[in-house]
Amino acid sequence: MAFCSKCGSQLNDGDKVCGNCGTPVPGAAHSGSSNDTLMGILAYLGILALVPYLVKDQPAFVHAHAVRGMNLFLLEVIAWVAVGIFSWVPVLDGILSSVVGVASFVFSLIGIINVANHEDKDLPLIGSVRLIKN
Repeated sequence: MAFCSKCGSQLNDGDKVCGNCGTPVPGAAHSGSSNDTLMGILAYLGILALVPYLVKDQPAFVHAHAVRGMNLFLLEVIAWVAVGIFSWVPVLDGILSSVVGVASFVFSLIGIINVANHEDKDLPLIGSVRLIKN
């Protein structure tokens, strides 16, 4: 038996959102419009994550991905600042730049795939990091 992560209410099998508070159920499929898909994809394209995050009255699916995209963007900014700090070390600069670049691409791609599959799932490894909360 599953329970809502926000309010603790019991969830039924197949629920996409909590019947009590409306919070999306992680891993539940979402059947939204193409506009929802487009806004969800924008959430994982760097600074463009601001678009779905700042637009009011978004469906819960889009808002959840917008928050994840903003968290990813902020983590990327922090990582690139760290790369800049260590840029004075020639070998370390190249390695860190490559790792941060590939990681940013992979996490963005995973988020876009989740949106395209209409899944409301956190990103692996960094999904529990919440710099911006719902």
